[in-house]
Amino acid sequence: MSKVSVTGLTKEFGDLTVLKDVSFEVNKGEFLCIVGPTGCGKTTFLNLLAKLIPATKGTIYIDNEEADPKKHNISFVFQEPSSLPWRTVKDNIAYGMQVKKIPPAEMEARLEKVIDLVGLSDCINLYPNEISASMEQRVAIARAFATNPDLLLMDEPYGQLDLKLRFYLEDELIRIWTESKNTVIFITHNIEESVYLADRILVLSNKPTTVKQEVLVDLPRPRNILDPEFSRIRNQVTDLIKWW
Repeated sequence: MSKVSVTGLTKEFGDLTVLKDVSFEVNKGEFLCIVGPTGCGKTTFLNLLAKLIPATKGTIYIDNEEADPKKHNISFVFQEPSSLPWRTVKDNIAYGMQVKKIPPAEMEARLEKVIDLVGLSDCINLYPNEISASMEQRVAIARAFATNPDLLLMDEPYGQLDLKLRFYLEDELIRIWTESKNTVIFITHNIEESVYLADRILVLSNKPTTVKQEVLVDLPRPRNILDPEFSRIRNQVTDLIKWW
């Protein structure tokens, strides 16, 4: 079942065409990764999906209705830390639900579940400057999942973390997603990360950006980066980005 349908999405900034006639669909509960060369407009692409900026042309539908942040529940996890420094871990995670006016009893139930899922039960009363970078990213992920989004957008959330932390948080993300089955669109520069996480990978071209190819990642979870099929898909995606 199609959850998100994008047709003819185009974005121009004056004479510069960043995205040109991008079309694709995302299935309900799918984990879709998007990769492409540096500067091809991946973040612009995500901002269009979130309706943070207007498209020049094209349509974005969620559940067969035009995407509307006032109607649809869209969450965004940014690359940079996004916790509010004056709010505790628990209050930061609750913030999205407060904005959406979730009833208090339901909010508390969701908070208890998601805080346990991301392993932050012991630090709910701490502030962002009292926790590690990996914990702060878990706060952002928990805040996003707590709103039970129709669509979860993630813009290189682990790009600035070291390798060990990134692997740990990737596993955490898949564990949470497996339980929640939200629809996720995840932007990354890291090809190995995309193969590790995705059900399907969209490979974008250079500007003006289009969808160059879709790559199905039909591998069991948890995934083994030493699996020959994992290496084959990684090499396939690398070649798609490398050669023009």
